[in-house]
Amino acid sequence: MPVVTIRWEGIEQWENSRHQVDRILEKHTGHNQYPATKSLPPIIFGVDISEEGIKELKALDGVVVRENED
Repeated sequence: MPVVTIRWEGIEQWENSRHQVDRILEKHTGHNQYPATKSLPPIIFGVDISEEGIKELKALDGVVVRENED
């Protein structure tokens, strides 16, 4: 599975979609606690997630998903 970094375009987008992101992570990985920066909006990193999960995350408005290179 790809490892991704998840960030938001701004604080408003984070406020509007953070719970949806948590639900998608829980659905596809079994948990939603990942290392993240303390900035607002945070940047979540080290997420091992399926291609289907990546597509669901990318479909959310203001969510930016970057697949990490090996």
